This record gives sequence, structure tokens and C-alpha cells, in this order.
Amino acid sequence: MCRACYNLALKIADLHTISLFDYQRAILQAKGNTIVLGGRQIGKTTVTALKALSHAVVHPRSTILIVSPSLRQSLHLFSYIARFVSTEPLDLLIESLTRTELRLVNDSRILSLPSSPNTIRGYTANLVIVDEANFIDEELITTVLFPTLSTTGGYLWLISTPCSKEHIFYRIYESGKDWSRFRIPSTMNPLISRNFLESQRSILGVYYRQEYEAEYIDEVYGIFNTANLLADEPISKQVNLVLVDVGGYSDSMGVLYCHMDGERLYVLDEYEGRGAYLEQMNSMIPRLHGSTTIVIDSTGVGKGVEEYLAGRGYGVRGIVWSRERERDAIVRLMHTIQSNNILISPSCTRLIRQLKESTIKNGRLTTISGEDDLLYALMLAYADSKRKAQVIRL
Repeated sequence: MCRACYNLALKIADLHTISLFDYQRAILQAKGNTIVLGGRQIGKTTVTALKALSHAVVHPRSTILIVSPSLRQSLHLFSYIARFVSTEPLDLLIESLTRTELRLVNDSRILSLPSSPNTIRGYTANLVIVDEANFIDEELITTVLFPTLSTTGGYLWLISTPCSKEHIFYRIYESGKDWSRFRIPSTMNPLISRNFLESQRSILGVYYRQEYEAEYIDEVYGIFNTANLLADEPISKQVNLVLVDVGGYSDSMGVLYCHMDGERLYVLDEYEGRGAYLEQMNSMIPRLHGSTTIVIDSTGVGKGVEEYLAGRGYGVRGIVWSRERERDAIVRLMHTIQSNNILISPSCTRLIRQLKESTIKNGRLTTISGEDDLLYALMLAYADSKRKAQVIRL
């Protein structure tokens, strides 16, 4: 970062009474291509916003692209930039400001975009910052983002918590020549208490190393504590939630019949089978009672099943898996188990087996046997989605 950009970043931080930590200052002073491997809550959003805005102000006619795994993240990150630039005297520099684009009177602009090739391809940029880069398709980085810098001599910033070693982010972090490289575990943030970190360590187990210590974990087995999950006898409750992992063309479909009561989830029964998807759905429907919501993995072939059920008048919420959404769902499930807010009927033997066999491999959740349809069905209960289901009465 040029000295003028760094000084301006410090002034913007002071305007908003933000006390930057030493590691944040070090990242802001980095020159050229930069990669940051970080734990959770290290203040990377603040650093990203300061970097982008200061560069746009100091260098006229610059284009800065900020790329995130999802639109929600793009909007969240850009909200920091909008807040920073809307403060006097920086607000005098605004030519136009929308939810995803800032144009300055010096002809610089900042765009915050989700990680879709269709939204990014064709731009020419002076600076590209990729948030949670390890969770973004590698091909997008190599064939779309790098070329945006080819004629400008611009720089690429890659920032992420760890996910998979089978990714360009890991390869650059390990051996990238002429890159400024940083590893920032969450313990470096003095605002995070030791008690909080210890509680997270007890909940997440070895997964804590990836989330908070910014370490890659190779292959870990039995990541979920199943000791208190199994009910002593069948659970007598009415189904009001059905979780469906459609699977691929050669995989099993996994269905969990559940009852959700506030934050507490009861798994009443399971179904696992192969065959035509719609035929299996038709056999599932008679088991639904009362006010029922169906949450379905609509990635790939699941989209057609989601549309079929919605067309039949059922309340359906579709979830499209991404690496980041999967990571967040794993953490939510771990917290739910730790707080004893999930109980599984003894008839769900295959789900219990998959939980016991669960493993993290190359940054992805699977099982030792490779059968993970019911495990992913359970994860659907903890996958956030902005699409709301319209629940019907049966």
C-alpha cells in the first residue's frame, strides 16, 4: 500500500474512532499482491473497507472490485465502505452511491460483487479484494479475477479463513513468490476474551483450530459429540419439519422427519433410498401432518424436486450449498449439540452412524464410508437461507 493510501486509511479509522490493531496496520501497509489467512473475528471487514476506500480516493480513475462468496456478504462488506465515505469530509467526494457501487468525483469506483463469473467477467481493475477466497471456486480466481488485472499492473488481495488445501489460496499462502503473506489467528484480537475462546474450543473440538487458530486440518474423524443425542425411546411428537437431501444421480436420497420446537430439534424418523426422485417424494408426502415445512437441498437435481413440491402446494425452502454455508452449518450444529438442543429417536440408526463417522476431508464434511445423505439432511436445519417457505395446512 502506498504511503498516501496508508495515511488516509488511518485518518478514516480515526474519524470513526476505530483503534486499529498492530496486525491490521501491518496488513494495510503490505505492498503488491497480498494474502491473509485468518481466524474468525479478526476485523478483516474493516481492513478491506479501509483498503478499498483509501485506494479509490488517492488514485483517480481506479476500479476496485470486492468479491465475496455470496450477495449477502457483498452487501455486508460494502455497508462498511458506505458508512466510512458518508462521513464528513469524505462525503464531498461521492458522485453516486448504491448498495453495491460507489463512484467518486475523481472517477474512481468501488464495486462489491458476489462470486459469479457472469457478474465479474469483463471488468478491468486496479485492485481486486477477494473475501473468504478459500471458499470461492478456484477457477473464478484463475480465469476471471487474475485477467481483470492484466493490463493495469494492479494487485490482488486474497483474505480467508482456512478451508481446503486443494485450492489456489492454500498454494499461494504456502509458497507464493512475491506475495505479502499473513496468518492472523483470532487470539491476536485483544477484544476476544480467553473465556470465549475456551468455550469455543470445548464445543468445536479439533475444528476450533480451523475456525479460530487459522490452521488447516487435514482429516479429522468423529467431529460431532454423539454421547447425548440418542433418546431412550421413540419420540412421540408430530412432524412439522422435513429435511431432504436429494443427493446426486448415483447417491441415496436422505430424508429426516422432525419436530422443531423453538430452538430444540427432535429427529423422529429417517428414510434412505435410491430410485426416481419424484416417486420417492410421493411416498414421503402421506407422512406429513399439520403445518409442515420441507427444507430441501436444491443444489443440482434437487432444484427440480423443490419446484415439484412447491407446485403441489407444499411449503418448501430450498438451500443451495456452498463451502461457506456448509462451514457455518457445521458450527451451528456443533453449538446445538453442545447445548443439548437436539434429540434423535433410536430408530434413526443410520443417521447416528453417519454422525459418528463424520470427518473433515479437504475442507469438506463427509463420512468414513462416504454415505452422508442423512448427515447433510440434518445440516439443512442449520443452513441459513433468505428464501422463506410458505407453510400450508394439510
